[in-house]
Amino acid sequence: MTHPCRPGAPCQRTASASEGAFTHRRARFPSGRDGPLLAGGVPMRAPRSLALLRRPDTRGSIAFAALSVAPDLAPQSTIHTIVADQALGHHWEGLRQFLAIRLAPAAVTCALDALQAYPLESEAEVSVRAQLYRAARQAAAGCRPSLERSWWSARLGSYGEKLATLRRELWADELAFDAAELAFARRLDAGELAYVLDASHVAVESAFERIEGLAKRVLPSPPPSHDGTLDGALLEAFALEPSAHGRPRPEPLFPIGTIVGGRYELRAHLGSGAFADVYEAADRDVPGHEVALKIFRAQADDEATREASLRELRLIASVTHPSVVQFKDHGWHTGRFYFVMPLHRGETLRERLTRGPLSRVEARRIFEPLARALAALHRVGVRHQDVKPENVFLARPDGREGAEVLPVLLDLGVAAKDAENVLAGTPSYLAPEVAARFAREPDPPSITAKADVFALALTLRNALAPEQEEPVLAGAIDAFVRHRSRQVPAPPRARDLRYLEPQFQRWLHLAPDERPSAEELAEQLVALTRPEERRAKRVNVLRWVLPLAAVFAAAVFVLHRENELQRLEAAQARELASIERLRATEASERAAQVRADLVASLERRRALEADVARLEDEYGASRLTRQELASKLARAESQLGVVVADASQQATQLETQLRQLRGERDQARAALADRHEDVEAEQERASHLQNRVEELVAEIEEARSSSADARARVDALEHAIAALRLSLPEMDPVEAEAPAAPAP
Repeated sequence: MTHPCRPGAPCQRTASASEGAFTHRRARFPSGRDGPLLAGGVPMRAPRSLALLRRPDTRGSIAFAALSVAPDLAPQSTIHTIVADQALGHHWEGLRQFLAIRLAPAAVTCALDALQAYPLESEAEVSVRAQLYRAARQAAAGCRPSLERSWWSARLGSYGEKLATLRRELWADELAFDAAELAFARRLDAGELAYVLDASHVAVESAFERIEGLAKRVLPSPPPSHDGTLDGALLEAFALEPSAHGRPRPEPLFPIGTIVGGRYELRAHLGSGAFADVYEAADRDVPGHEVALKIFRAQADDEATREASLRELRLIASVTHPSVVQFKDHGWHTGRFYFVMPLHRGETLRERLTRGPLSRVEARRIFEPLARALAALHRVGVRHQDVKPENVFLARPDGREGAEVLPVLLDLGVAAKDAENVLAGTPSYLAPEVAARFAREPDPPSITAKADVFALALTLRNALAPEQEEPVLAGAIDAFVRHRSRQVPAPPRARDLRYLEPQFQRWLHLAPDERPSAEELAEQLVALTRPEERRAKRVNVLRWVLPLAAVFAAAVFVLHRENELQRLEAAQARELASIERLRATEASERAAQVRADLVASLERRRALEADVARLEDEYGASRLTRQELASKLARAESQLGVVVADASQQATQLETQLRQLRGERDQARAALADRHEDVEAEQERASHLQNRVEELVAEIEEARSSSADARARVDALEHAIAALRLSLPEMDPVEAEAPAAPAP
């Protein structure tokens, strides 16, 4: 079986690179696609013309970065080190993708390792980038790209099918395929392409014409690419998914257990940056005290280099803020500068985002202190220049999971004073004005502290909506930087974040002057929790309003109930008064009737007495005999006695009835008094009012029944009186009898 790193190994699972192409001195170069890039408006959406690819080599932004940053960071002798270790870091992903579609995975690893020993010539007429891609193409010599690979998998549907068609048709033309990939995905210019492809400029021009004609025929116009341009569509056609882990970091220089500065024992390797390694160390002078120790990998051979090494320490010392990393000690170890910082337990923001996006409340707790930390840096004239999730550490002071975090801004290794001509930043977090400097756009805006505000706002956007973080397609950072210089990232699109669009448009504005300062940003971050604060205010208002409303409702209910009771009591009193008046009227009518009956009886008696007197007069004048007169008188007296007895009996009965009526009237008055007492009692027993009303209604019905009985008795009396009246006229008048003849 052929070893994948030896000559003759298979291509794309059946062939590999030739090791013979990489046999010269070792040059360590890429530090990872996420590392910071170093160097020294109006939105534009015009597509980049294909003709721009045909211009002569202009060295690109990386050479500009190296020449701009080197004099300010270190002596001239270290320029090549900076270029190799930092400025070329972004080529790693592009080289990996170029080799990945041509070689088997094991062969890709071997080829990338071999590239680190390739003899880079910084003084050559062609760029370092062109040298690397020519070496990579030689490593894959004889191996055609595989169309079975998973290319730009984020593009699905009909557009993805058209991109696949474009790749298939270009594949038949090897020169055009390689030229399209290197030009649009790897961003090489015409001069670099001629060198890498070992072809003439005329052949490259002809290949471009074939590429442009085929792309216009296969793809819709305008193509639905990420930027709406043909250039963007060709980039997506030849871009693979980014590497999961990127280029491995270099091994730490010092083994665990090393004593640094005679005091600090290295316990664990925490990580490596562009220039230095960071360790967890134990302070042997203070038992139980643990610190973080950062030591630079490059040795300081002269005084100028030593001064350059102290640069980051001086910047850290210039500002004091809880969310800015602080230093505790510094020194030299084996000619390398180190300094000591507090050891924080926790995780970076990037590690936190692997578990999901931040909530708005969590984001405010993290980003407000960070904005104030940036403001503290800006007040002393320092720009951080590399704000990103990897440089935000979420420290837990007590070390407990779930405890309140203290956000700390890490890595001031590329920070700069306002007066220094130093530009830096990670490409995906560059502010437009910084990207414009890297892309060498004409008349770029001045670089100010507002670039840090942009980077922090973009970090916030990506923390709230990680799915919107823009990938660097195919590792083509030059194209990404140029695009960033002309167009800013979009605000969050999630439904619960759309209300923040005006804020993010201001924080991520293309023009630096339109962005807030870091201090203003800290104040404006209150917008993150405005819905929760409004909700809390509503809850607090309801917490006070609901009891007041309940009290008010209870008061209204009591007043309504009292009014209802008063209304019922008034209605009941009116009804009782009406009953009393009715009873009094009935009693008065009965009394008047009785008086009338008595008067009539007296008149009849007087009439009888008058009859008796008349009879007596007649007796005296009559000639009846004494015996006849006595007989008639006896009969008249008998009849009169009967009448008188009847009248007396009726009078007695009427008097009895009158007494009964008076008693009933007194009872009615007493009952009325009782009812008044009951009404007063009912005021105290409001809850039992309905039952009492029913009882009163029953009593009223009973009184009405009693009244009906009394009326019936009165009617009976009237019948009796009428009968008496009828009986009096029927009495026969006493006829005068003739006196008996005297005895002879």
